[in-house]
Amino acid sequence: MAERRPPSARSGTADTPQQQQWQQAQSHRDSREHDPRGEPALDPQRRGRFLNTRNGVFYPSGHAVLVLERDHAQELVDALPEAGFAGDATMLLDPAQTADLMRASEDEAGLLSELVGAEIKNLRVIRQLADEGAWMLIVRVHDDDEERRLVQAARRWPVHKAMRYHTLAIEELRIGSEDIPGDSPYGVNEVLRNKPSDAQMKPRR
Repeated sequence: MAERRPPSARSGTADTPQQQQWQQAQSHRDSREHDPRGEPALDPQRRGRFLNTRNGVFYPSGHAVLVLERDHAQELVDALPEAGFAGDATMLLDPAQTADLMRASEDEAGLLSELVGAEIKNLRVIRQLADEGAWMLIVRVHDDDEERRLVQAARRWPVHKAMRYHTLAIEELRIGSEDIPGDSPYGVNEVLRNKPSDAQMKPRR
């Protein structure tokens, strides 16, 4: 398959803002240098708490994951203390960090990918969103009351994807809609558990 190139790479004309964004996203698609688990500045306790893995796959049990555009993600972070969340209950990852973390999980799953298929499908959607410039917010959620308060606060912004990671299951939260920028990892008749039909899933192409 031929490598995708932005129009300026073919024509030699100056980059538009959209092309610059494409290039910035493309620059980390084949790299793992932004995987936040390898950042020395990150406190080891926060790394273990927010970036936990299971069978090599990103699985932050006891947390919710929300994917939003940059400004919306930061605004939600700023609003969560009013909803009763502590200042250290969140971690916000930029697109490069998010995409590298998702790719590393896909790679590390290896032969176990068939056993953790549902988890991998979620990660592929998050990776596609990150490649398009979305940020990932991880929020510590102890119980159903905190989940309710998080969902209520997050409904003020368009959320591309939202999940709560339980010990043995992943719950799709009823916020926003399932945006899939690229090829869907889901089967033809496969529907997310909180969607009555695939009409509520929004692939962009």
